[in-house]
Amino acid sequence: MRGNIFLFIFLVFLQIFVLNKILFFDYIIVSPIIMFLILLKYNKDSKQSLLVGFLLGLLIDIFNNSLGTYSIICIIIIYFRNSWVLKVVGEEKTEELSMLSIRAIGGFQFFVYAFPIIIIFYSILSLFESESFLSLNNLLFISLSSIANYILVIIFQYLFLNNSLSNEWR
Repeated sequence: MRGNIFLFIFLVFLQIFVLNKILFFDYIIVSPIIMFLILLKYNKDSKQSLLVGFLLGLLIDIFNNSLGTYSIICIIIIYFRNSWVLKVVGEEKTEELSMLSIRAIGGFQFFVYAFPIIIIFYSILSLFESESFLSLNNLLFISLSSIANYILVIIFQYLFLNNSLSNEWR
C-alpha cells in the first residue's frame, strides 16, 4: 500500500512540476495522471472513483492554473472507464482484480481497455485547449501523444508494479 501511495505522489509531482505543458517534438505531451486513471481499481459503486478522479483533476488544476480542465477530463475518463471495463474485461473478472494492469488482464485486453481511454483523454484535452479541433496538428497531437503515453504506461507497469505471477508455477 505504501508503494502505491508513493507512486501516486510521484506521478502527481511529475505531472505538476516536471511535465507541465512540455511539448516533445511539437506534438507529444506526456501526462502521467492517465496512468493512475487507467490502473485504478474498478469499483462497482463508481461514486468513490468519480470523487478520486475529480480530486486528482482539481489538484492538477490548482497547480497548472488550467481552470477546471483536468477536473472535467478526469471525471469523464473515470465515467467512461467504469463502463468500458465491464465491456472489455467482464464483470466476473473485475471482482478478482486489485489493479487493472497488463499482467492481470493480458496484453491484448489491456490494449483494448487502455488505448481508447488514452485517446479520449487527449481528444478532450485538445478540444478544450485548441481553436480548431479537426486540424492536422490536433490529429497528430492526439495520435502521437496517445501512442507515447500508452508505451509509457506499459514501461511503467513492467518497471514499478509487482509481478503477481511469480508463484504461479510452484
